[in-house]
Formats: sequence, structure tokens, C-alpha cells
Amino acid sequence: MPREIISKEEIPLPMVKKILSKRSKDGELSFQQSITLEHSSTFSKFAPVESVKLVERLMKNYEITRSQAVQVINLAPTTEEELKTILDPRSVELTDEQYAEIVEIMASKT
Repeated sequence: MPREIISKEEIPLPMVKKILSKRSKDGELSFQQSITLEHSSTFSKFAPVESVKLVERLMKNYEITRSQAVQVINLAPTTEEELKTILDPRSVELTDEQYAEIVEIMASKT
């Protein structure tokens, strides 16, 4: 039986990992959930609580959307060029200094 959707919002991979790990302890995961848990376990670079704080920080300090902030956390870019491929300069108005700050934040947290 399908579950009721209570809300929809983007969440970073560490939170996906936390949620699915908890569900796997409570019962069996579906095939898709198992694959998602494996993926999130492999590619999560932050602790769940830290990832949520970073998303909020990026949204507040750099005025980017939640989905963009989540993608930055999920991919944790190590260079400004990588960050610019995630945050399309045509849709985000950031200075070169702000791009450098975000990369520095990612580097200091991983």
C-alpha cells in the first residue's frame, strides 16, 4: 500500500542516508530504496545535521534556491569551475569571491 505524501522538499544525501538507514532497521526496504541507500552511503560527504545547516547557510548567505544548495552539498565541489557547473552563472548572481567562499566552506567541512 502506498504511503501518503506529507510534504515535498529537496533533502541532502546525508539526510536520505539517515532516513533510509532508520527505515531499514524498522523493516525491509524496497529495491529502489536499497539502491538509494547504497548510493547515499557511498557519496554522502557530510553528517546529516551538518548538511542541513550548510543548506540553510548557503540559502541565507548566498541567496540561492534550496534545490541549488542541496546540489552543492551533494556534490561538494572542490573548485570554482565545478561550482559554476552546479550553479549556472546565468541563473545565480554571485561574485568570484562568493564562489571562492563556497568552495572554501565545502573544503573545510569535508
